[in-house]
Amino acid sequence: MLAAIPLRGFGSAKTRLADSLSPAGRARLAAAVAERVASACSGAGWSVAVVSASADVMAWCTANAIDLIPDPGGGLDAAASAAIAHAGSDPWALVHGDLPLLSPADLEGVATRVASGTTVLAPSRDGGTNLIAGTGHFAFAYGPGSFVRHIAAAAGAAPLVLIRTGLAVELDTPADLHAVRHHPAGAWLDVFLS
Repeated sequence: MLAAIPLRGFGSAKTRLADSLSPAGRARLAAAVAERVASACSGAGWSVAVVSASADVMAWCTANAIDLIPDPGGGLDAAASAAIAHAGSDPWALVHGDLPLLSPADLEGVATRVASGTTVLAPSRDGGTNLIAGTGHFAFAYGPGSFVRHIAAAAGAAPLVLIRTGLAVELDTPADLHAVRHHPAGAWLDVFLS
């Protein structure tokens, strides 16, 4: 299974954390969280690729021996579509790169369900979609409230909704940062925030 992680530039990431972290600190944090997501996917036995057009992300991919899929521009839907085109007939998973608590255990069983013809979706806490996994074409519709649209798009493929902490908790706002730091699995962030 191909795990595709769309990433914007680290230098422009996490702007909603500007009151908590410097621009350099936000860039380091974004890269560290992306690395955790890539490691979790790899630990689940998936191949990993990043979808990006950002020079700093491309350099990070090279340094970490992560495959790169060129982002065609046009937003997250276009990046996701490029990833599944890259996967071809192989199963794929679109995984957001801002999931600081993600572990291989959160991804357990996803590949098996996809192999049986199921589309797997994991909602974010705010109604977005942090993971979509399937095969072939998918009508991506990211943006606020995307989970409802993605469930509708997956209706013909026996969708499975996966609720796991590592897939639900994003790192976008100061409240997210506070919650993650106080979660037992989030202690690793302290080195980036001291």
